[in-house]
Amino acid sequence: MKKITYFFAACIALMAFSGCSLKEDETFSESASQRSGDNIAAVEKVLYTAPNGWLMEYYGTLSLGGYNVMVKFDGSNATFASEKFATNHPAGIGTDDKAVTATTHFKIEQSMGTVISFDEYNPIFHYFSMPNNPDYTYDTAAGLGGDFEFRVMKASNDSIILRGKKSNNRIVMTPIPADRTWESIIKSADETEKYMASRLYTLTGSDYTLDQTITATDNAGFRSLVFEYVDTLGMKQTVVAPYIVKEDGFWFYSPVDVRGYQLDGLVKGDTDDYFVFRNNQNLQLDTYMPTLYESITTGNWYLRYPSVGAYAKPKWDAMLAVLKTAGRNQQEIKLYTATLGFSSDNKLCAGLLTTYDAPYYGFTGENLKEDGTRIKFNQNSSVRNSAGRTYYQRYKWNDVLNTIYGHTFDLECDYQRRPSWIKMTDVNEPSNVYILYNTPSYFIDDPNYYNDNN
Repeated sequence: MKKITYFFAACIALMAFSGCSLKEDETFSESASQRSGDNIAAVEKVLYTAPNGWLMEYYGTLSLGGYNVMVKFDGSNATFASEKFATNHPAGIGTDDKAVTATTHFKIEQSMGTVISFDEYNPIFHYFSMPNNPDYTYDTAAGLGGDFEFRVMKASNDSIILRGKKSNNRIVMTPIPADRTWESIIKSADETEKYMASRLYTLTGSDYTLDQTITATDNAGFRSLVFEYVDTLGMKQTVVAPYIVKEDGFWFYSPVDVRGYQLDGLVKGDTDDYFVFRNNQNLQLDTYMPTLYESITTGNWYLRYPSVGAYAKPKWDAMLAVLKTAGRNQQEIKLYTATLGFSSDNKLCAGLLTTYDAPYYGFTGENLKEDGTRIKFNQNSSVRNSAGRTYYQRYKWNDVLNTIYGHTFDLECDYQRRPSWIKMTDVNEPSNVYILYNTPSYFIDDPNYYNDNN
């Protein structure tokens, strides 16, 4: 009998507990679903308060930096424009001198908080989150690491703070003033970026007291500064500072600590000889104007098949034909990248990245003009790896290299302080032209070439 009494007492207690847990939380006067609906309505209302749209500080993979994206909400649609990221990004300023735009559907829903989702493909905006991005070859699965779904952290008429649902990156949106055009945002950022660009920066200023040099370089042409210094143990250290470009300079994603110095963004100022930091005008980055000869011999440059001149293209075609059946079981060896730059042991060389190997073959450069606009490439056979020897001897890479090594080229570029491309024209054979690119890219411009099923 006691057991039965205890059983009923336990059941009554359990039901009492269950009854409490199923009741609406009396802390709030509305139901959870009503509060969710109110949150969605409030966010949606804010989105429409910017008649000229919102300026979004967009970040994907942080080391690539941030980009200005414009978005205007109308009903259930969002119209986007953006700075042009790279060759295959359909954005920027069009031939009509207007911002290139594309419209897509969006929705706001509850998913562990209020979420804005751009759920219809938009070539401008989804470019940052698409896998197998043709302009970024390091991680084809992640692409540029961007988001198209964002948690709303704050929404008010003066700013909207989002977090990428996948990356957790902070995305800030501010209303675009009525008198500011989208075109002016894109153009002013481009002008500022070119004005402030440098192949090398040096940390200086009246507050700089170290007896060593701290330098900064751009991250392969992307929007992040890579600071390098030697720590107290004599070890080389690097600090990456992602930034976005605005009309008045560089704005860091967050402050960085570089050898004890807190650094946060750079002001454009009225001289391109140096740029002071936003949080401390007694610290600055001094710029350096390299010659084009120095740029080639101190960096890594990417070749692209469409930019190879008529003289050398048949040599590349012959090598690609040999590679068609040079792999295991006579499978094709794909050529991913072709570069002029440095080997893994920091020696100047031409390099390839292929399906199986990373061959390289050395060179030295001669500066033949005082202003650094003429270079002669000399073969350096003492710098090569076993794959380099194989490709040179068996796969016709020697014929390709012979269109560069032993030749003298005149040099020109788009912007000398930090060129995004350098054009090399053979002094003795004008059809022997190469264009070298600062940004990593595939050698072949046809995405189908890299399809594993081909």
